[in-house]
Amino acid sequence: MNIETNVEIHAVVRAADILGEVPLWCARSRRLWWIDVRRPALQYYEPSTGRHAALRLHPDLVTGAIALRESGGFVLAAQTGFHYYDPAAGTPATLIANPEENRPGMRLNDGKCDRRGRFWCGSMHDTLREPLGTLYRLDPDLGCHRMLSGFVLPNAISWSPDDKTMYFADTHRQVIWAFDYDIDDGAISNRRVFKDWTHQAGRPDGATVDAEGYVWNCMVAAGHLVRLAPDGRVDRCIQLPVTNPTCPAFGGDDLSTLYITSHSQRFTPEQQAREPLAGALLALDVGVRGLPEPRFAS
Repeated sequence: MNIETNVEIHAVVRAADILGEVPLWCARSRRLWWIDVRRPALQYYEPSTGRHAALRLHPDLVTGAIALRESGGFVLAAQTGFHYYDPAAGTPATLIANPEENRPGMRLNDGKCDRRGRFWCGSMHDTLREPLGTLYRLDPDLGCHRMLSGFVLPNAISWSPDDKTMYFADTHRQVIWAFDYDIDDGAISNRRVFKDWTHQAGRPDGATVDAEGYVWNCMVAAGHLVRLAPDGRVDRCIQLPVTNPTCPAFGGDDLSTLYITSHSQRFTPEQQAREPLAGALLALDVGVRGLPEPRFAS
């Protein structure tokens, strides 16, 4: 695998996130939003002004994923379930559903909306690395459906541009799967291995799909950003200035900038000194554009 080391990469926000995750571009606000799972905090970066702000969330809202809401604000996926939250309103988050209620130690992790406004999100135990996680689908009518189970650390939920393929990974097992996707019914079938990383350095974390249908995946613990062709072939591999990139997202008015979150979780002061960009929000131009971020349709 040829690793590119000469790509220009910018640290646009030196946030020193403990666990930066799930960036997404909001075309309405022209802001890149993401979270620090461990603080917990909802953050944004405004490319037009360079402004960065971190909005502290309630300690009970250890949030693993966010989705833009069609009517404004966000859906938060937290250890206490799915919540509506609008920072502009200045009101507390409102519970929608808690599919992991009465399961101590569980929380919701990576998630994204499909292009019909359904929010897909996986759960995990926050400390145990055991197959206790479930993949859920939250519908616009607020029905919450259990779709698959038996996952350790769910990640990389994303869709092909034609909505016919859904991608999903278990970071702990180092495997990305592909499913046939029925966009009308929100149904998945024909699960198969898309990319097996078990014999490679790093583990598949968050992912996004570009306008050409290629999957961009962050390889945590290896510092790699990998572009995978629709057949699973490695098309590109870019070396990043952080060991633990977590999730990519295309942003900017023309969706031509690829933003990447990262983490400094469990770093000693010595490790942080050796890797000053750990936890930063990175940005680079990879020569392709992304797809608009869908919104939760409720």
